[in-house]
Amino acid sequence: MKPQPEHRPKILIVDDSKVIILLIKSVLDEDYHTVTASDGLQAIEVNKKEKPDLILMDVEMPNMDGYEACKIIKEQSKNTFTPIIFITSKNDLQSIKTGLKAGAEDYLTKPFEPEELMVRVQAVLRTKKLYNQLTEAYAIIDRERDTIAQIQKSLLCQELPQISGFNFFADYQPSSKAGGDYYDFIKIDDDHLGVLVADVSGHGTPAAVIMAMMRVLLRSLLDKLCSPKEMLETINQILCKNQNTGHFITAFYGVIHLPSGQLKYASAGHNPPLLIEYETGSIQQLKTGKGFPLMIHSNNEIEEKEIQLIPNSKLICYTDGLTEARGKGTDMYGLDRLGQKSLELGKSKNADELGQALKQNLHDFLNGGEFTDDFTLVIVEAAGPRPVEIEH
Repeated sequence: MKPQPEHRPKILIVDDSKVIILLIKSVLDEDYHTVTASDGLQAIEVNKKEKPDLILMDVEMPNMDGYEACKIIKEQSKNTFTPIIFITSKNDLQSIKTGLKAGAEDYLTKPFEPEELMVRVQAVLRTKKLYNQLTEAYAIIDRERDTIAQIQKSLLCQELPQISGFNFFADYQPSSKAGGDYYDFIKIDDDHLGVLVADVSGHGTPAAVIMAMMRVLLRSLLDKLCSPKEMLETINQILCKNQNTGHFITAFYGVIHLPSGQLKYASAGHNPPLLIEYETGSIQQLKTGKGFPLMIHSNNEIEEKEIQLIPNSKLICYTDGLTEARGKGTDMYGLDRLGQKSLELGKSKNADELGQALKQNLHDFLNGGEFTDDFTLVIVEAAGPRPVEIEH
């Protein structure tokens, strides 16, 4: 069945010879809608106006040759795929190479057989159809990623806690539209606040889905578990039992007793947070001895520790996308740099001001480079006095 006129592919024929144009039209007009131009400059204008599906173009023409016109048209059509076939009497290897380097998809020499012209046109248009189908598939995937990214954003803590004696900062930057980093502040009761920072291996949609699952588990278990160790061990057992995706999760979970500033914490293979005490100038890494990343093995014993958040101290939590960020050189931003900059920049700044300063410092360090991984930065500032002592 012949294609209906309104559905016929449009082909732009560019040649300074009216005889050649008529010859090509006689071959194509039954199956295709054709438009014409007599030189490279006209071809550029007709391409803008008509937006053809394919261009058949001579090389040697007045005003502008085919090679130059091809380069300009390809730039015009960079957001679409407009294939070009050169039809020319220049049949030497160098001319063919020049044409293909200019961006042409095929090269046909004069004189040509009408049947060969038709076969090449059909082949290139099949390629264009496949390209368009692939582009549409990518667009659908991209729209789905947008939706997932919006859902993921809604799952992140929307408002920072407002608690007397404490200040907070949190920032999350996915490397793609949806990522696997996750942070949360959970008001367990009037006296306890949970702080979580986690990193699902990989990034993109699968990591975002696993991140959402962890959030649901964490919040559903709050009524039963207040111990960071028990929380991470229980989440690990549930995920190991129900998921076999090949992913894993590193996580730091701490519970602050707000009246005293006492912090109980546990880590499942996560990067050690930094505790900066500005009165003494100390930088302490909150390491634990036991705890593999989640989703690796169901029998994952995790260690819990305890430390005091004294007034004028800041807890710096992060994911490795921050410390492993590389500038245009080979050096990583690194944990030492994060600690020193937190100490230098944070003494006279609150949590939000320090967070913004660290982001700017990281941006300056990258010097135009880009993040290759998601990164999260969370800061908890113990700003006020701790008059209440917790009983052991």
